[in-house]
Amino acid sequence: MTAVETPPRSGDPAGTVRALLFLSLLGTLLWLAAIFLAPGLESRGSSRSAGFLYALFSPTCHQIPERCFSLRGYPLAVCGRCLGVYLGFLGGLLAYPFARGFSRLELPRARTFLLFSVPIGVDGLAGILGLWASPIGLRLATGSLWGTILPFYFITGVAELVVSRKARARARLSPGARQAVKTAVEKPPAKSVE
Repeated sequence: MTAVETPPRSGDPAGTVRALLFLSLLGTLLWLAAIFLAPGLESRGSSRSAGFLYALFSPTCHQIPERCFSLRGYPLAVCGRCLGVYLGFLGGLLAYPFARGFSRLELPRARTFLLFSVPIGVDGLAGILGLWASPIGLRLATGSLWGTILPFYFITGVAELVVSRKARARARLSPGARQAVKTAVEKPPAKSVE
């Protein structure tokens, strides 16, 4: 992926990117676990808990059983395409440090986003227009491809927001307050002699 460099900023964003990447990986793994947990709970007779998880995902997915992979005879909590997006997002998060590193905040070019988006767009639109009904494997593949590019916008965008807010907060300090903070951080307090 070729990238567009964002404007220079004060401070190194590496710590922010690492923290966001860790939290995003954790959240994505929990999200995916819940998707697979729903049919597992249903198969064990925990309909109430399973129903809660299915309801959790219903605002973001149609959950049509014929378009969902199954586990233990019950559909996953999301359709094949949504599962692909989430799995692709996880793959993109894992690829992020190798493709971007931690210190550079760069967005992929718009052309890259379009290339990753065209397959899911064409497949989804063709389904809506009734031109074809995609098999679940194709839905998974197009969702995965699109999901892979999303972390490169999400991590970069949120990190840019956090770094710029920190810079603005530092800039609001008066010169005297900045010096006091700098001195307090650099110099430990003097020990009292008894």
